[in-house]
Amino acid sequence: MLEDNPEEQPAKQQEQPLTWQQALANDPEYYMNTKKGQEELAQMIRKESERLLEEIGKSVKHSKDIIWLSKWCLSCKFHNEHGAKSMCNRWNARIVKPFYGRPIWEKMEIRGKDEKELVVADIDWDRKWREISDKLVEWAVEKVNGGYPYFCYSNPNEKP
Repeated sequence: MLEDNPEEQPAKQQEQPLTWQQALANDPEYYMNTKKGQEELAQMIRKESERLLEEIGKSVKHSKDIIWLSKWCLSCKFHNEHGAKSMCNRWNARIVKPFYGRPIWEKMEIRGKDEKELVVADIDWDRKWREISDKLVEWAVEKVNGGYPYFCYSNPNEKP
């Protein structure tokens, strides 16, 4: 049953918990069983969600510029090698073998807590994400896109 107790409200407003989780843990009765508490909890969760989305937006690395290597890529006219990097000039994207792309973790402080949380800071596209044999990687390259070329494939020997 939802009910607002006016005697509890001033005390709740003064003791502003650091996170919505702490607030809920400290007084679950108030935050779950009163309209005012539910509104406050919803507002705290909304603010935390907005903060997290803002943080994520600041550190997002675009992964749209990555294409999995297909056996057809190497013979495509848009394929280009820059040292160890393989590129698709049509999409201006890096071409990466399957199972490559190892996350680089970073500790990030959590607001209102003394702990730190691990987040992905970047991706190292030159390293496999697991200890997988090169034979398995080559097999996967053969199977990318069902073994067929991507729709953008263009044979450099074909005349337009």
